[in-house]
Amino acid sequence: MARYYYAVQRGRSTGVFNSWDECKAEVNGYPGARYKKFNTYDEARGFAGGSGGPPHRIHGSSFRRPVQYERDSCDSSYRSSSSFGDRDNSYKRTNYGWDERRDRTGSGRRYYGVRSSNPSVRSEIFDSWEDCKNFVRGRSGLSYQKFDTKADAEAFVDGLVKDDGRFVGMSDQDFRETYGTKDWHRNELENRNVYCDGSAFGNGTNSSKAGYGVYFEGSEHENISEPLRSGAPTNNRAEIQAVSHALDQIWQNLSEKDQCVKYQIKTDSEYVAKLLNDRYAGYDEQKLASLPNSDLIVPLVKKFSKVKKFYDVNGREQDGSNKFKVDWVRGHAGDEGNERADALAKMGASRY
Repeated sequence: MARYYYAVQRGRSTGVFNSWDECKAEVNGYPGARYKKFNTYDEARGFAGGSGGPPHRIHGSSFRRPVQYERDSCDSSYRSSSSFGDRDNSYKRTNYGWDERRDRTGSGRRYYGVRSSNPSVRSEIFDSWEDCKNFVRGRSGLSYQKFDTKADAEAFVDGLVKDDGRFVGMSDQDFRETYGTKDWHRNELENRNVYCDGSAFGNGTNSSKAGYGVYFEGSEHENISEPLRSGAPTNNRAEIQAVSHALDQIWQNLSEKDQCVKYQIKTDSEYVAKLLNDRYAGYDEQKLASLPNSDLIVPLVKKFSKVKKFYDVNGREQDGSNKFKVDWVRGHAGDEGNERADALAKMGASRY
């Protein structure tokens, strides 16, 4: 079977891709996209780099690169985030490369995984702290971590948790036998956004009143608007409780009502998004119990793990469509779903 290489000179991301599907994702709908299929890697690399330009990053995990060390570059045109806040949506170029001879042993190298909670930003892996630091600086919704092997970095950005069962409370086999369903492989998934928000009047004062809201897009009879009645009435606790109650309803819909729905939780709480997308993976029960607001966080993580495993068990591995994570959205930025959740949260707080 003939082997082809797909080069993107102008697109959402530039470089040499190992398959047409990967290439298409970067150029489909992109204004002025430039791409082409080649029979050899060198031709594709030359096209991706432009006329006389530097070689570009090679995409695709099954691709076998030439053994010699090369210095690659990757153009990233994604808007991203961190605690510093968003700036612009300009192009940023980062230079880095993979040395396959050293990567096989993992000796002498460090990999920096950047996992995004922002739907407009793609997760990345760097082999230089400077490149990683430049990518995350001034942006929101990103978490990053250092690893000794590329495989561990890939697992981090993919949101894989080696021992999610410790939070689920069931073995993988028991979970699969109880909640696995063949119907999911035959039916078409319905996509549905779920927006969560918390609100506190007089946050941090003795007279504070807090509430939380959940807006189920396309299924408004399931909306939630409740006062926060346990613990300190703070905005942060209300944000946590909003996602926690959303997960309750989602789990009921999936496990009891047999809904064939791909839910996407969206929250403007960067803390909650990072906690559920990556941080809890490195925590044990003792660490979770030591966190502030642990009375809400411990059950939150357990609920998230159950829903996440449900999608893993019933997933469609050929397209990865069942990956479950939490999207971070900027609050009060005109997102209709976020505004609806905010209104529900304020209604809940007013009934405190």
